[in-house]
Amino acid sequence: MRCFTFLILVCLSLFFSLQPVLAQDSTNRGPSGSYFVQFATTALSSSGRTAFWLQTNQYGTIPVKPQSGLISAGVKYHIPLSRRNNKWSVDAVVEGLAQTQNPEFKGVLTEGYLQLNYKNWELYGGRKREYVGLSDTLTGTGSLNWSGNALPIPQVQLGTKGFIPVPLIGKWVRFRAYFAHGWFENYNSFTKDAYLHQKGLYVKLGKENGLIQLYGGLSHFAQWGGYAPDLANDPGVLSKNGKFNNSLFAYWNGVVLAKSMQVKYGYQGYPFDDFISIDVNRIGNHLGTVDAALEVNHCDFNLFFYRQSMFDDGSLFYLINVDDGLNGVRYTNKIQQATDVHLLRVGFEYLSTVSQGGPDFLIDDPLKRGGDNYFNHSQYQDGWTYFDRSIGTPFVQPDSDLRKEIRTNVRGMPNNRVQVLNLTFLGKYKKRTTWEVRGSFSRNFGTYNNLALYPYAAGPYKQFSGLIRVGVKMPWLGGSEFSGSLAYDRGQMYDNTLGAYLSIRKTGLIKGFR
Repeated sequence: MRCFTFLILVCLSLFFSLQPVLAQDSTNRGPSGSYFVQFATTALSSSGRTAFWLQTNQYGTIPVKPQSGLISAGVKYHIPLSRRNNKWSVDAVVEGLAQTQNPEFKGVLTEGYLQLNYKNWELYGGRKREYVGLSDTLTGTGSLNWSGNALPIPQVQLGTKGFIPVPLIGKWVRFRAYFAHGWFENYNSFTKDAYLHQKGLYVKLGKENGLIQLYGGLSHFAQWGGYAPDLANDPGVLSKNGKFNNSLFAYWNGVVLAKSMQVKYGYQGYPFDDFISIDVNRIGNHLGTVDAALEVNHCDFNLFFYRQSMFDDGSLFYLINVDDGLNGVRYTNKIQQATDVHLLRVGFEYLSTVSQGGPDFLIDDPLKRGGDNYFNHSQYQDGWTYFDRSIGTPFVQPDSDLRKEIRTNVRGMPNNRVQVLNLTFLGKYKKRTTWEVRGSFSRNFGTYNNLALYPYAAGPYKQFSGLIRVGVKMPWLGGSEFSGSLAYDRGQMYDNTLGAYLSIRKTGLIKGFR
């Protein structure tokens, strides 16, 4: 079915690429669209693995195993529903990818959704690329909990289009909010039919074009529901005969409101027949971040400072894991330089997940509510992953991503205590060429829970990963872009690899149908 869908996409895209492209007309409120077709390869690799920065934060479109051919195509349509104004409209997006050396997934639907727009609000269903949190999407390593490293998770989401004005005080205060329900995959997963819950609220203070703007907000995610066949004989410790609580009571109180399910809570309506011992803390696997940022918008430059603080088991509430988080600053140059080489952006980040509130978790002792074990969970034993790719920061990886000599052959994330430095430069050369230089260095400490099983105990494993990328806009085929990247991994976490990525991408507009 995936292959069939992809072939349809390719045929449609090639068909539209042969049609005459009409110029955009701002007075025409009729339907419009765009398409792309791309051919790429990651086969140029010195090992059997695609280098880290070639595959990371690409929404799952670049496999870990090198591919001789990656063929992708996509179509996007925008259809206004009201002729007198643009209040109501619909967006439809379909994008697919074919892989030559991936027997499990020769064809993948990388994005596909239908979205209803009303003014500054949107409601969509399907698989859509998203970025959650306050950080820089171009120069950074990705948001702590939702980095864009994995395929988008299918969901239904209602939310705002970016930051929108608060009634009456919108000149100074804007907000962004969203609420969603999604579905995890069943392919090769420990827990089947699990659900995703996510929501977020962010506030922006200051004039839209003012010198100083402040940001704050939080994101909340939860894995819940489903069943685990391997726990079929569990009478109520981790499950009820393999099943996890998925009642409406559990969803609203335990997932959306994230209330603690202490036994005494049952007198207020907790269904004792569904009681599972692990639910005493929370129903499901909860995680999220509390974010803060400061933006300086000068006429010559822009500075963006940001911080994401991790919460998992309540340790952030008691301020015992405040050392953990993502810290970053991004510089944007607004001055057009006279030289051929033009620096556009510089980003620097420091990530730490080492503390986790300490190694101990005692629910009745606020100073020992640690042992957070980020991105791992005893019910959802694949960890915070989707199709075996980390949903959160790519520096906390599934066991299958690591060098064979340090793999544990268990599910989940065997290394979630990390320190990372990342530095990125983005720029242009003359008018047609863009470039990027990136380097990251990490120290990896394993986990608190199984430290004795890992060689990390002798000292942190160190890893360097770097990237050089160049993109050139070409006059061929009415406009296309050639992109080439060279990446290098050296250290103790991954196989030492020198790899390349080459691609040619054709984009165009579709317009004129009624």
